[in-house]
Amino acid sequence: MKRTQRAFTLVELLVVIAIIAVLMSILLPALRRVREQVKRAVCANQVRQQSVALLMYAQQNDGKMPLMTFAGGQWLWDVSYFASDAVLDNGGDKKIFRCPSNQIDTTEVNYWRYSEFRNYFGSGIDTPEPADDVARQKNYRVVSYCYLMETKSGRGQIWAASDAGTTKIQDPLRQFVKTTTQLGHQSQMEFVLDTVIKYPAGWIRLDRYADFAQGTNHMDSREPDGGNIGFLDGHVAWRHFKEMYERYSVQGVVFWW
Repeated sequence: MKRTQRAFTLVELLVVIAIIAVLMSILLPALRRVREQVKRAVCANQVRQQSVALLMYAQQNDGKMPLMTFAGGQWLWDVSYFASDAVLDNGGDKKIFRCPSNQIDTTEVNYWRYSEFRNYFGSGIDTPEPADDVARQKNYRVVSYCYLMETKSGRGQIWAASDAGTTKIQDPLRQFVKTTTQLGHQSQMEFVLDTVIKYPAGWIRLDRYADFAQGTNHMDSREPDGGNIGFLDGHVAWRHFKEMYERYSVQGVVFWW
């Protein structure tokens, strides 16, 4: 007797496809969360490496941080060659200056030799990097982390949390860092941290703002999720955005941490 093979009906196939679609809709957000958790962990390690490298530099230089003397320097991701050299010379590499959650595409010359590119618009980018200390203190690189280090020209004030957005009151625990011993509250003093930035247009990853594309590192949909904070004693902690405040502003753009 001949056996007949039973095929799936169209309805059965549609049911299977619907079940798969439902499972994918449940699993994909979970996978995205896991992927972001991995990026957070990598980011935290990068913040730690930068913090430790700068602290090692300070230990060798009477507690003083690398000098940042460029004329501008108000943007917190502008890091002098001299300061980034201190990280590279104490165990870091170029990869740790870029947060894995920051997906803004940029060429190396646009950030690694940014001040030369900006000042000379192409004439300086094919030449060797400046070798003398004065030039390396003056020129700067653009990274995706914020360095809360003082400059020769001064950065202004960091807003106290209780007065964020209203009165600029200096918070003694949140001064820009000059030395490792200036305050005596190393475990509470922020030092190297994720960029969390609000443009006048709002929480948007802009393709381009002024001369350089820059945005918040860890985004949850259209709003910040938080960031890793490196402290002056070397430890790193994740801070949720709901625990952050407006701390510093430049040309209408506000940095949060």
